[in-house]
Amino acid sequence: MNETTIAAIATAPGEGGIAVIRVSGPEAISICDRVFCGKETLAAAKTHTLHYGHIVHESKTLDQVLASVMRAPHSYTGEDVVEISCHGGMFVTRSILSAVLSAGATLADRGEFTKRAFLNGKLDLSQAEAVIDLIQAESDTAVSLSVNQLKGKLSEPIRAMREEILHLAAGIDVMVDYPDEDIDETTYAETEKSLSDMIEKLNQMVGEAEQGRLLREGINTVIVGKPNVGKSSLLNCLSGTDRAIVTGQAGTTRDVIEEAVRLDDLRLNLFDTAGIRGEAEAIEAMGIEKAKECLKDADLVLFVLDISRAYDAEDAAIYEMIQGKKTIIILNKSDMEAAGEMPQFAEDIPQVSLSAKYRTGTEQLTKTIKELLSLGVLSGRRDATVINLRHKKAIMQATEALLRGRKTLQSGMPIDFVTVDLREAMEALGSITGQTVSDEIVDEIFTRFCLGK
Repeated sequence: MNETTIAAIATAPGEGGIAVIRVSGPEAISICDRVFCGKETLAAAKTHTLHYGHIVHESKTLDQVLASVMRAPHSYTGEDVVEISCHGGMFVTRSILSAVLSAGATLADRGEFTKRAFLNGKLDLSQAEAVIDLIQAESDTAVSLSVNQLKGKLSEPIRAMREEILHLAAGIDVMVDYPDEDIDETTYAETEKSLSDMIEKLNQMVGEAEQGRLLREGINTVIVGKPNVGKSSLLNCLSGTDRAIVTGQAGTTRDVIEEAVRLDDLRLNLFDTAGIRGEAEAIEAMGIEKAKECLKDADLVLFVLDISRAYDAEDAAIYEMIQGKKTIIILNKSDMEAAGEMPQFAEDIPQVSLSAKYRTGTEQLTKTIKELLSLGVLSGRRDATVINLRHKKAIMQATEALLRGRKTLQSGMPIDFVTVDLREAMEALGSITGQTVSDEIVDEIFTRFCLGK
């Protein structure tokens, strides 16, 4: 239990209708009573009640406020909590926080309120991480996935898997403790099947990790093509703005232009690159090199072709350059007559016809992106949950441990050797929920949070 009482502004900086100062800890109520003046003291208030009054500091009234009282353990942090709702001016909000700090509170660190919720058993670590994901969510799907994780949709299967591993390890320990009982081939086979089933479940979770990252953080999407095929027009089309300059002159885009756009419930982090061609002046050539650099980290490539111009060697060179990348071929200028047939592209590379100028075809592009990156099924599941990079590494560690255990069985070694691998798998999975995580990892996670959360 923390002995200090912390305080911070819980609302975003800037002017607004209201702001909230959050205070949590063993002295939260008594500290706030030193600056709060109402019909009754907060110490006399029942839990989960709201009280009108004034904040007074050094005989000066700072603001009219509402103070909400939430007593331990029935609060967000599991401690006594007071939240002071005041008018949302920056000066008055900071003045009230200063008064609370002068009355005995300590300024909270980043994420310290949620960290206390974790330490006091109100949330496990994966649920705490879902809080920051929810705050940073930029689409309906990202919100839904974060809420599911906050509800325990990730914690539940992880805890269940740990229990399954524990049960298996305990069964092996019993067999070893009673050597008079023969360990027959059936026992080996059943243990191997149990390990295989657990490995399959964990692999499925890892498989959803990348889709989850794309839905949460956005899809790094690079637009490539030779000069003057409509790359900048496509950027403007998708963003709904005139972000990029569009002219009939080739080579207008000399640098990479970045823009975040939304298609349905997808976020695209778009990179409009310089037109790639063999001969280019020095400045344009630098832009082409930047375009090639962008391709290295691309989740998705939009290869733009102008159907009113014949497919040529420059197009073919770009097509070779993007091999191995998730790619959609954009057949631009669908409002114009085609100059000829396009070559036969690889079957796994979809094509979308659109007119960037008239902004048609974007719905089909959205559908194709979801299908290509396998995002449609995940975003449509109400019970879906996804894992972040930290969870992915932990699950992969657990999977590797179980694979080693299965190999041990298959090699004919004593069955009790498997328990070493089983305990390692349990340790890795426990780091996701916080059951076996180090203080350093906990501290690092909560530095991602803002003050007041």
